[in-house]
Amino acid sequence: GHTTQVAVISGIGSVGIGLTDPTANLEVRGHTKLKTYSEGVEPLSSSSGIVTIDLTEAQTFELTATESITKFVIKNVPSGSSSFTVKTKQDATGTWFIGVDSFESQGGSVIPVYWPGGVVPAVTTTANAVDLYSFKTFDGGNTLYGVVGGQNFS
Repeated sequence: GHTTQVAVISGIGSVGIGLTDPTANLEVRGHTKLKTYSEGVEPLSSSSGIVTIDLTEAQTFELTATESITKFVIKNVPSGSSSFTVKTKQDATGTWFIGVDSFESQGGSVIPVYWPGGVVPAVTTTANAVDLYSFKTFDGGNTLYGVVGGQNFS
């Protein structure tokens, strides 16, 4: 008779469902149905105007600006397609510039960000203002597509 492997746990602790050679901690080949799920939220901070986003830590991030942010550095971008969201918040002072169009790789290569209509959003600078921005890559982080999830939430 023909036997089908439904799930495989490899020697390195990876789990494959519908395949025998998982390339991630959990890899599923086939339709996945989830009743509910959640994502971890990772706080971000700046140093000398630079914010580093580590995509092994989360896909959802919160940044409270306490200084102007000149650029974001993304590291550990998964190969292929991936996305992440950044919630920006001005501190009680506000007025901080946040460069949501300025991304670099960990190696220092500039990553172009494409926006709908080619219009780079102006981050809300009012004290305590909250904006949401999501970024999608189809090529492992060589290019990003930015979407405004909303601005000046109140």
